[in-house]
Amino acid sequence: MISSVRLALRYNLRRLRERGHNVKSLLIVGGGLRGQRFAAHIKRRHDLGYKIIGYVDSNAAYAGRSIEGARHLGTIEDLPSIIASEVIDEVAVALPIKSHYSQIEKTVGLLEEQGITTHVLSDLFPQKLARAHSVDFDGVPIVTLGSVPPFSWRTEAKRIMDLAVSISLLFISAPLFALVAIAIKLDSRGPIFFVQERVGFSKRRFRMIKFRTMTNDAEQRMKEVEHLNEKSGPIFKIRNDPRITRVGRWLRKTSIDELPQLMNVLLGDMSIVGPRPLSVRDATRMEEVWQKRRFSVKPGLTCLWQVSGRSNLSFEQWMQMDLEYIDRWSLKLDASILLRTIPAIVLARGAS
Repeated sequence: MISSVRLALRYNLRRLRERGHNVKSLLIVGGGLRGQRFAAHIKRRHDLGYKIIGYVDSNAAYAGRSIEGARHLGTIEDLPSIIASEVIDEVAVALPIKSHYSQIEKTVGLLEEQGITTHVLSDLFPQKLARAHSVDFDGVPIVTLGSVPPFSWRTEAKRIMDLAVSISLLFISAPLFALVAIAIKLDSRGPIFFVQERVGFSKRRFRMIKFRTMTNDAEQRMKEVEHLNEKSGPIFKIRNDPRITRVGRWLRKTSIDELPQLMNVLLGDMSIVGPRPLSVRDATRMEEVWQKRRFSVKPGLTCLWQVSGRSNLSFEQWMQMDLEYIDRWSLKLDASILLRTIPAIVLARGAS
């Protein structure tokens, strides 16, 4: 009910604002590129409820010029008289901070005295990926730069989806777990599950669970087969690994060996969708700094590269797709990857 009422209110407010009602008068300080972009954004988004009454700038080049239909009202020094004569609800300061610090300081002080809400368009650092937002850190105002999805209802919804999917699949696949356990025991000596330390969120290590698909001494025989590696980069992949058991080959082909990782999802070490967790060996061999941004989110059971070629992709393509997932992340993308995972598993595309 509350959600419906809020949506209805927002819809009606947007309609009113688009018709010129329920709007706030906005003054822009600075007519440069930053101010022009901000004015263009405000003009495009009528539903935000702002009307630009004009802008001020001390640069003589802007005298008589308009930006996005907003006229030049005078210099920054004229601001006190402009505030006294114009109806101004809010002010956006769009001056470059590095070269106009003293002017910004005086402007903010003046507006603070008048009780006018002021927005400062920050350009502290030339960030390429990170998005800046101001927060109140226990009473201390700070600017936070983040290049990963920030904590919000969307990230909480993702966790709820993880819990719902993992609990449902564990319940449904319980009989399959029993059959696979018997098959593994009959096929070769050793434990049913293979537990290995992996590198997860913020490089935290956790113990990942899989059905055992290799002989019991596979780890000890690693040096024997390392020269057969078919992939470039730090990862280790062999299409016909001699250490894989008969049942293990079938488990890998169908991706059933990954199902116990639902327990890792339940415990919060992993997510249903996210970059695949790397082994400690592979993670420590990563040399490119940009590739390590994949550790800024929780690893997942399935990911973008698994539904786009899986083992057929190079390590470079794998890393690029992981970062593409982080940059494009949304609940819709997660749902899309989850749905595309089913045919990828059924058809065994790129499985090894």
